[in-house]
Amino acid sequence: MEVHRYVANLGSTLNRPGLERIHAMLEHLDHPECDFEIIHVVGTNGKGSTAQFIASILQAAKKQVGLFTSPHLTKFNERIQVDGIPISDEVLDDIFQELYPCLEGLAGTAYGQPGMFEVATALALKYFSVAGVDYAILEAGLGGRYDATHIGNPAITVFTHIDLDHTEILGDTVDLIAEEKADVIYSGGIVVTAPQAASVKRVINRVARERGARVIDVETEYRVEGALPQSSGTSFSVSSRDHWRHLQIGLLGLFQITNAVTALAAVDALAEKGLTLTDAQVVRGLAAANWPGRLEKVGQEPLVLLDGAHNLDGCRQLAATLPVYFTWDRLHLIMSIVGEKPAQAMLQVLLPQVDHVVFTVPQTSRTQPMEPAALLQLAEGMVEEMDTAPSFDVAFEKARQGAHSRDLICICGSLYLVGEARKQLLAAENLQGLCSPTQKTLRQGRMA
Repeated sequence: MEVHRYVANLGSTLNRPGLERIHAMLEHLDHPECDFEIIHVVGTNGKGSTAQFIASILQAAKKQVGLFTSPHLTKFNERIQVDGIPISDEVLDDIFQELYPCLEGLAGTAYGQPGMFEVATALALKYFSVAGVDYAILEAGLGGRYDATHIGNPAITVFTHIDLDHTEILGDTVDLIAEEKADVIYSGGIVVTAPQAASVKRVINRVARERGARVIDVETEYRVEGALPQSSGTSFSVSSRDHWRHLQIGLLGLFQITNAVTALAAVDALAEKGLTLTDAQVVRGLAAANWPGRLEKVGQEPLVLLDGAHNLDGCRQLAATLPVYFTWDRLHLIMSIVGEKPAQAMLQVLLPQVDHVVFTVPQTSRTQPMEPAALLQLAEGMVEEMDTAPSFDVAFEKARQGAHSRDLICICGSLYLVGEARKQLLAAENLQGLCSPTQKTLRQGRMA
């Protein structure tokens, strides 16, 4: 059985919650989760960036690091990395063949066939064991209590910002969502939490107290000053216990400062547990962190940005960030929304500063996309020019036709769409004005 085809055809297990399937797979694989220290990253937004910051700092500290994230942008292998390098097809296939008998066996039980995320988690954990990593950073999926990453005994549990998302599954209030996510707190463990709403903080603190876990509150224990946003990133200073560090991150967005400091708090906690870590390694690690598809510049004249904002909180962050880091003559948005999201509220946040929007759908999505015509109707009266397109390539052509060199084109709303856009744009070497974001010659956006 070919692994990519098999995984792509797996269904969801959202209507079959439980940890029995992941536990059975890990037992079949000889419990690889016991072979390394786990940092579990849970939350609504900022999980991937925070996980990437932690991984980059640990790599700078000369540790071998496994990183498990989701979703992937262009290829499944991106979800499973060691020291920044995705798992090879050959190794992925070897581990899959070892796991396959267990998958077939589970399919015949009351628990049923595992879902794609569960299988991906098991494959990642086995790979990290085989590779001999020191630390494995596991980004949770959409949940907490029954998330496949809720395994082992994490050295640190990190909560990024918790907000409304996947309300049809997790609950329709922030408090209910926080309850679901806080269930991952390990008895006697260490919890690092990013700034949260007061009600979310109460939930995390209560569960931690009940389980004898220590809470490190980034909002009260870390102080940030002198944030200077530039088109190449953001510099800032941060102190904890009167220890000041002067840092630079390449990921754009003032919210990335929060993610970076949350990551810093996590590695500081690891240092208390014995990790050897210098300030110079922290500086190098944060500066080196890279997270494709998150305010990523992939084109110039006009400037083309990709951003993974796919829920209300993400849209708020994107709307606030764009005018801080960039100026433009006209702003063109290419957008899709998938799943049961508060689409109208997302549009009300983003569209006031937009001149032209093209609604489209990703060609591959594990969640049902909203029809462009329905989005068009919701956006009535919010923006000067509106259009629809059946696919990204058609949408991009429509945006480019009306764009001048000093304009900005932003692609957002769905990571599935962002992945398709990134694959097409970075492969289109003959497209005028396009260049790889890794090239030093990439023109930086104009400062506001």
